[in-house]
Amino acid sequence: MSEDDKATAVMWPPLPASEGPAIGDACARASWFAGHLFERILVPVAGDPGEVRVPEHTSLAALADLGRVRVCGVPEATQAASSGRCMVLVQRADVSDAAPLKAAKFAGSLEVRGLAPSGPDGARYYFVGSPAHDLQDAYHWVCLSYWMHADRQEADVLAPSRRALAALKAEARRHARVAIFGTGPSLAEALDRDHSGAFNMICNSIVKNRPFCERLRPRVIVAADAHFHFSYHHYSAALLHDLAHQLRTSDAVFFTFDKFAAFLRRRMPSIADKVFGIPAGRKEYGYDFDRDFRVHAGDSVLNMFLLPLASYLGEEIVLNGFTGRAKTDTYFWSHSELNQYGDRMADVRSAHGAFFANRDYGAYSDTVDQEISLRVERARGEGKRVASATRSFYTALAAQDA
Repeated sequence: MSEDDKATAVMWPPLPASEGPAIGDACARASWFAGHLFERILVPVAGDPGEVRVPEHTSLAALADLGRVRVCGVPEATQAASSGRCMVLVQRADVSDAAPLKAAKFAGSLEVRGLAPSGPDGARYYFVGSPAHDLQDAYHWVCLSYWMHADRQEADVLAPSRRALAALKAEARRHARVAIFGTGPSLAEALDRDHSGAFNMICNSIVKNRPFCERLRPRVIVAADAHFHFSYHHYSAALLHDLAHQLRTSDAVFFTFDKFAAFLRRRMPSIADKVFGIPAGRKEYGYDFDRDFRVHAGDSVLNMFLLPLASYLGEEIVLNGFTGRAKTDTYFWSHSELNQYGDRMADVRSAHGAFFANRDYGAYSDTVDQEISLRVERARGEGKRVASATRSFYTALAAQDA
């Protein structure tokens, strides 16, 4: 799509007027995830919705483009979509019971049933999903920025990211070790230690702990969960605020997935030159990013980014604060409250209900543990020294505590 084709977006299918909270939620999500991409976004409602209110979990930052979002009647939305040069943002995978609408699949979208195919000059649809029914709704929303400008990602994201990572590798060689820091309770054991001799990397909400970051001086910050870190609720707003502070006041850089980087660089242009992305899609686990600039699939930021990046950057890798899941934990695992936005966790659950529904946290933790073992054993087998300097329940780290 050209720049001129991006003036209007229409949420689809229409929401019943009786679903007041869902209407306000759709407006809030549209403002944050797509307000920077379109001049106007129509949210069609069947009937009179009365006063529309955004949900309490919505952050003030997410409402910056709410003026571009407008609730409208179904005929107006249908006419706008049918006129072509429009993006249809589909909230359900099957819209066969809604009013007929012609739209063709847009790059990066999941399949949607019930939309009649349009001609080459007609509307395009992109599946964003529903937070009440779709496990990956935030992921689909965040990726929209990438797909809207897919032809520019090599120049905008990938090439700068490759250069940044190569420079970091040259810098890391001057340090005795690469130290990575997680948000588990055992991070408390590392807070007062001297880490000045290491090349330091931290993950996500540690940016909350500004005194620790000032002493640690991390060179790399990593976060990679769309639902927690790049969404429209208060948790994400707090993290992004602290991330921006860290990037503006230090020499740290931020790494995430390339599609998330594309979103953040456009959403927060003031930090764009310090935001970098690596694509997913590596077929087997590995960390030679010079040959294959992609990450392998994993079920935690430690497995997807921190361990492979540390293995690429250095020969000795020291982990801090990767506690893992204790037998008494009922969630994914426990966190260090000093380094986590615990008072905002409820907002994430409220905003993305399907992401948390029917989760087997124990099974998930087991998968993460197995993936850590694979990565640690690979690094050790290739001569890397890997150990945890703080208490850990993970199999590959527990017996190696330094």
